[in-house]
Amino acid sequence: MFLPKIGRWLLAFSFVPLYFLVQWASGYPEIIETYYSRGFYLYWSEGLRYVLGRFPISVGDLLYIVVIIWGVKRIRKHLKGKAPIRSLLLFVGTAVSLLYLLFNLSWGLNYHRTALKDRLELNTTSKDSMALFNLTKALIIRTNALHKRIASDSSSAVKVPYQTKETLSKGIEGYGELEKKYPSLTYRYEAVKKSMFARPLSYMGYAGYLNPFTLEAQVNHKIPAYRLPVVATHEMAHQLGYASERDTNFIGYLAGIHHPDAYFNYASTTLALSYCLRDVNRESPTLQKELVALLHPGVLENFKESNRFWKTHQNPLSPYFESVFNRFLKMNNQAQGVKSYGQIVQLLLAYHAQYPL
Repeated sequence: MFLPKIGRWLLAFSFVPLYFLVQWASGYPEIIETYYSRGFYLYWSEGLRYVLGRFPISVGDLLYIVVIIWGVKRIRKHLKGKAPIRSLLLFVGTAVSLLYLLFNLSWGLNYHRTALKDRLELNTTSKDSMALFNLTKALIIRTNALHKRIASDSSSAVKVPYQTKETLSKGIEGYGELEKKYPSLTYRYEAVKKSMFARPLSYMGYAGYLNPFTLEAQVNHKIPAYRLPVVATHEMAHQLGYASERDTNFIGYLAGIHHPDAYFNYASTTLALSYCLRDVNRESPTLQKELVALLHPGVLENFKESNRFWKTHQNPLSPYFESVFNRFLKMNNQAQGVKSYGQIVQLLLAYHAQYPL
C-alpha cells in the first residue's frame, strides 16, 4: 500500500518537474521548431481538425462543460469525506499535472518555437517614425478605398452580408492564397466555430480563443460582424502552431489582405490601421488626429461600433481577467504579455518595407 500511495502523490505534484522540463526545453527553440512545431504538431493538429471539423458545434466547449461539472462534483465529494484536505490536494494536483502535460504535448510547446520574423526573414530591429507615419497613411488610403467599394456611401459603416458560420468558413480561402507566397503557412481542414461561451467571453474581453486540447478555433460571434473575419484568421493562425499573439495577429492580417473577399480585406486592414494609429498617437497626438481626419466617416462608425461593444461589456472584473491572461502569456514565453498584440506594428513595418501597399 505504501508504494501506490507514494506514486499517487508523485503524480499529483509532477507538474513541478514538468514545468522546469518545459522551461529547459524552451532554451532550444530550433529543436522545438523542427521536431515539434513542424513535426509532431503538424500532423496532430491536421488530424484533429480533420475529425472535429466535421462537427457543427464545438466539441472542445462541450468537453469544458463536462469537465467543469465533473470536477465540481468530485471536489464536493472530497469535501464531504473524512480526510477532505488530503484527498482534495491529491485530486487537484493530479488534475493539474495531467492537464499541464496534455496542454504542452497538444499545443503549448509552440510558445517556445522560433519567432515568425525569422521564418519569414523580416527585419524588425529598426524603428523609423517616418516609416510608421507613411505606413499609417497608406493603410488609411487602402481602408478608404475598400470602404468605398463595399459600403453604400462614405458615411455608412460597413455591414457584412454573411451569416456568422459563412464568415468563419471563408477564412480558409485567405490561407489558400497566402500559401502561394509562404508555403509554411499552408492551412488544411477548417475547424473554426462559434463559441458556446460568447456572452461570458464578451464580459471577459475576448474576441476568440483556441482550445489547446481539441485545437478548434472558437470565435465570439457577439462582437461586431465587421471584425469577425480577422478574428477567424487570427485564431486559425494559432491552429497552425503559432502561439505568439504578435505572430498570430500578423498572420491573420496577411491571410485577410490576401483573401479574395473585400470584407476580409477591410477587417484586416482596419485592424492593422488601429494598431498603427495607436503607435502614432504615442509619438505625435496632433499628427494622429490629422490622420484620423482623413478616414471616411463610415470607417469611423465601424471603429465606434467596436468601442461601444467593449465598453458595454466592461465590468469590475475586467481588469482581473486581463491580469490573469497577461500572467498566462508571460509564463509562456511572451514577455510583453497582452502588449504583445500591439507588436504587430513591428512586423507590419518590416513586411511593407519589402512589399509596399
